[in-house]
Amino acid sequence: MPKFRPFSIFGRLFASAVMVAGFYLLWLGFVEGNALKAVPGAVLIPAGLYLMVSQRRTEARRDAEREANIDD
Repeated sequence: MPKFRPFSIFGRLFASAVMVAGFYLLWLGFVEGNALKAVPGAVLIPAGLYLMVSQRRTEARRDAEREANIDD
């Protein structure tokens, strides 16, 4: 059973918040016809995806190190 890790939860929530902000700004940019809102939104979406992937990679690396230490 996975252990409760508060920092991993906060990292995932932060990455999700960045993605939601990106989609919201992109939507506002299209609705209002304002490129000054759409462009940052379009940039925040891949940034949020990157944060999600890097958070998951960090967790996987920590789990692998823990398993390696247990096997020793």
